[in-house]
Amino acid sequence: MKVKRSIVENFIYNMLYQILVTALPILTTPYTARALGLHANGIHSYTEGIVTYFMLFGAVGTAMYGTRKIAYERDDQAGMTRMFWEIVLLRFALLGATLIVYIAVLCVDNEYAYLYRIQTINIVATAIDISWFFQGVEDFKRVTIRNMAVKAVYVVCLFLFIKEPSDLPLYVFLIVGSAFAGNAAMWLYLKEYLAKLPPGRRFTFAGHIKGSVTLFIPQITNYVYALLDRSMLKWITGDTDNVGIYDQAQRLIRAITAILQSIGYVMLARIANLNAANEEEEIKYYIRRSMNFTLFLALPIMFGIIGTAKDFVPFFLGPEYLGVIPVLQLLGPLVLTMSLNSVLGVQLLISVGKEKEYAIATTTGALVNVAVNLFSIPRIGITGACISSLLAECVVFFISFGKAKEYLKPGLIVKDNGIPLLASGIMFAVVLLIGTIDAAVPLKLLFETTAGAGLYFGIMIVSKNETMGLIMDKAMGKFKLRRR
Repeated sequence: MKVKRSIVENFIYNMLYQILVTALPILTTPYTARALGLHANGIHSYTEGIVTYFMLFGAVGTAMYGTRKIAYERDDQAGMTRMFWEIVLLRFALLGATLIVYIAVLCVDNEYAYLYRIQTINIVATAIDISWFFQGVEDFKRVTIRNMAVKAVYVVCLFLFIKEPSDLPLYVFLIVGSAFAGNAAMWLYLKEYLAKLPPGRRFTFAGHIKGSVTLFIPQITNYVYALLDRSMLKWITGDTDNVGIYDQAQRLIRAITAILQSIGYVMLARIANLNAANEEEEIKYYIRRSMNFTLFLALPIMFGIIGTAKDFVPFFLGPEYLGVIPVLQLLGPLVLTMSLNSVLGVQLLISVGKEKEYAIATTTGALVNVAVNLFSIPRIGITGACISSLLAECVVFFISFGKAKEYLKPGLIVKDNGIPLLASGIMFAVVLLIGTIDAAVPLKLLFETTAGAGLYFGIMIVSKNETMGLIMDKAMGKFKLRRR
């Protein structure tokens, strides 16, 4: 077994991993937005959302469940090996059955059947995905490096072969093919962790199904905000262009948020392990640090997105996507709410075995999302979808906060983050002021981001913010080690 890595090191590698699997397609968006155009991107967004439903229902929460169970068992190699194979075989069976239904429903007589057939690879890729295992043993380094190589090939192929809207099927194939290759690569590292199974070993699945379903409820309801909005926009308005505009804003928000949520998947395994050892005070310590770190980054990013959207969108996506600007500004607060919900839900409630409480929060949020969508989308279109997402995430936050209050000290959290909030507000005002300058958009955007970031971090250093101090101490420690 490998030596357990530090939380900071795991966070860095998991952050890189989340960038690779979630944010890399967004980083290539300026090219694909122009090459494929709004209409083709809208079709892709809609069909991808439908496929994701099948992937989620097929996996039934086994990934998050698997991470927690591996974290419990990782000090017992034989037990961990048995647990791994039971969960893997369960995922194979569930997603295999899902694939049969998927092919029958979508791949035979459907307007977009040609894309759904290609997306079958995505369901297979989900079945062989064992990233949950490496999250459970807190090891991301080599998996991340291997995936960097796979994604690099994807980017090269993207720029070589995707040139016009008719290349949409090939674009979808590149996305799902790279996902399959990256997931398959993870299997190469298993032999260093798993023991040999004894001959005639029998597996049991009943307990795993029950545990996975319990965790599936908050997972699927969390995805409602991301996927159902897009589907309902298409169903109600009948316009895939609306889906394309809304989806571009959501993808940008969720890519950034995924990076901030990276610490959640690191901390899930650590806190689950502490909970098994009844280390309640240690859990409170880590959660306070997580809340502070999340707010330290989420507050300026949220204000930065809202403040720079008018210059960022035309520069990043092109003039065809100007409709994304108000949508991105409306959805900006999701960076804050989604990141905090990850701390309260994934890091805390699920880690300490309160998945039912988190399920109540996310289910309530999903119901709010659907209800507000049904009322608002027919009246105000995309704006209604934005409002429903914001309200749903706020509902999840307030309920989760109430369920997790025994582990939190709200007064200390407010005290710790008063200066970051003030600094973010000052930064926002400066960015808006710079936005009024008559200058070339690329130059103005560069000035907005560098001046805003410099001002925020400058205030953090001068005010001796604790989180900033920890980051600087860690950075300086690495620098000194390299100088020796």
